[in-house]
Amino acid sequence: MAPIAYLTDARNEPSQLLESVETGRVEARGLQTALASLDERSRRIIEARWLREKDPATLHDLAAEFNVSAERIRQVEVKAMQKMKGLLAPA
Repeated sequence: MAPIAYLTDARNEPSQLLESVETGRVEARGLQTALASLDERSRRIIEARWLREKDPATLHDLAAEFNVSAERIRQVEVKAMQKMKGLLAPA
């Protein structure tokens, strides 16, 4: 392969950059829509467990907050994730 082939990076092409930005926007809108479809408790659990960059909540943290068992928090989390996955899956 010629040395010039190593200098070009298709990811830096304007069309690829625009596609990447648009894909990010679509995914963010999809996530917002999926979160909005959840009840308040489920949304709080998902946001606290998965969408915090720093110090995500544990099952036990949320169990104490909602005054239920950690197992119940896990069950609510699983159901919420399944609902969101269904909404985010391509048609």
